[in-house]
Amino acid sequence: MPDRALLTRACLACLLPGIALAQPPHEAARVDGRLMVEARRLAERPHPAGARITLIVEADALDAAELAAQDGALRFRRGRLHEITLPAGRIAALLARLPAGSVARLPYPHQALAVTSQGVAITGAADMQALGYDGTGIKVGVIDLGFASLAAAQASGDLPADLVQTDYTGTGIGGSTHGTNVAQIVHDMAPGATLHLAKISTEVQLAQAVADMAAAGVRVINHSVAWFGAAFYDGGGPICAIAGDAEAQGIQWVNAAGNYRLKHYLGAFTDGDADLRHEFAAGKNHNTLPLSANSAVTLVLNWDAYPETRVDYDLYLYDGDPDSGGVLLASSTNRQSGRPAVYYPYPYEIIDYTPSAGGTGYIVVKKADAAQPSLPLTLFSTNQDLATRTTASSLAQPADCGPVLAAGAVNLSDLAEAYSSEGPTTDGRAKPELAAPVGVRTSLTSAFAGTSAAAPHAAGAAALLLDANPGLTPAGLRGLLSAAIKDVGSAGYDYRTGHGRVSLDADGDGLNHDLELALGTSPLLADTDGDGLSDWAEVYTHGTSPTLSDKADLAPRGAPDGQVTLADLLVLVRLAEGLAAPTALEAILADMNGDGLLDVRDILQLRRQLGY
Repeated sequence: MPDRALLTRACLACLLPGIALAQPPHEAARVDGRLMVEARRLAERPHPAGARITLIVEADALDAAELAAQDGALRFRRGRLHEITLPAGRIAALLARLPAGSVARLPYPHQALAVTSQGVAITGAADMQALGYDGTGIKVGVIDLGFASLAAAQASGDLPADLVQTDYTGTGIGGSTHGTNVAQIVHDMAPGATLHLAKISTEVQLAQAVADMAAAGVRVINHSVAWFGAAFYDGGGPICAIAGDAEAQGIQWVNAAGNYRLKHYLGAFTDGDADLRHEFAAGKNHNTLPLSANSAVTLVLNWDAYPETRVDYDLYLYDGDPDSGGVLLASSTNRQSGRPAVYYPYPYEIIDYTPSAGGTGYIVVKKADAAQPSLPLTLFSTNQDLATRTTASSLAQPADCGPVLAAGAVNLSDLAEAYSSEGPTTDGRAKPELAAPVGVRTSLTSAFAGTSAAAPHAAGAAALLLDANPGLTPAGLRGLLSAAIKDVGSAGYDYRTGHGRVSLDADGDGLNHDLELALGTSPLLADTDGDGLSDWAEVYTHGTSPTLSDKADLAPRGAPDGQVTLADLLVLVRLAEGLAAPTALEAILADMNGDGLLDVRDILQLRRQLGY
């Protein structure tokens, strides 16, 4: 919950600058700070037809006729507390006419007693929620491999009761708890969003889930799943085509970058000793990984010959150096160059093997015969780290796809996780776009880790931004998310954390959440000190203090001294009487009453302030 010390109170003139209001015949009502920031946005933002806003008014009594005149309705009353609803566009008029001594506010922030990801505060999502942007009206799809303990998470309040769930596998919505953890993070980030959960196990089911979500009006899809074998991780192939279909229907796809930075190898087939085996290093015809009893090993070999090929490579796993008596444990030898009856057209091989004892596994990649060309190849181990590895270009699909927003992983101290897959794509495009926190709590675990946790933070952030900016296209949303970041890791863009860790600019002043905290400005107020200059303008345009009001600080001209004295009044008189032309900054600071004019009313207000 935000520090309420940051939520200052102000008069109505400060509440809705630039909106003409009839002057009430009594003192203006006090206004809660959250409503002060939100009222204008609520009044100006688009809403579905018939949408109404709920306000709490603390007053001895409300004028029923005045409330009715603004199309307001009293829903409940308890003592001085009146819960009313009214159209967003009528908020300003109603506030101008509240009785003296009233307090108008949004309902107090609240939630069920449930586990909330630490990422909600770290990313600035809590600030967005405090300003009323919680994803309401936005549908978010979570396409995953299992949603075990779903009912328990709903019962505890960690997931909403009204979510939509579809099992495309025919095995029931349960299985792994992975998708349930992912969905909880999305819900924590955007608690007002409607969740559509889909359990899939094939790319055909994936395509059907996307089509159904598009038909249902889903705006964001989270897919914390990695796919292998469909392409050379260059943005092509059928998985990226499915992501492209989502983009074409107005859906922004957010994907985990992958956890394969230490489990990946990339290089061109090299055979210096002409024994048909690839050399992972000079004179080294094998790669290695650790074996543990009953711990599955999955190896995926691809080579750059998509979509179909007659180039034939094979994949082998031994329990020791094959040149020193190592025994073959498993192999994958599809005949890409074989006769038509056994022809396998796709350039990949996969080994799935579970050892019965520990040790070291030796991996060999071999050409079917000497006539096979030497092509770039990539090797992924989905579980164990590889001894000889290439950290670059270790993204799995569909994180490599053009319209997909790929999320890398940083820990709760903003350090890039060693396992988080690294860009660029194999065709040289910059990925991932951003990073998000991992190792966060859910109701099912004290530390849900991996880029699977990073992606739903980004997907939830996307829902919040869509709530605040409903007209955003997927491309526009990607641009906004890539800008709403804190630069972490290497300065500027880097292939591990992208543009940086998600850091939402809740108040729209151009300063992200982390920078606001560093500067001491309010992430809920675009103009923390209320002097008419946005925090961003004070920091980057004028070099003035965003936390101390610069109103009427005009002297000496060109180098204000941080004090408001008679000298400033004399400068104001000259500007108001047209004896000197104000600079753009002076025009703002000298406009004491905020009416956009410099005249005698500004002079009189500053005189009263100074006691003259």
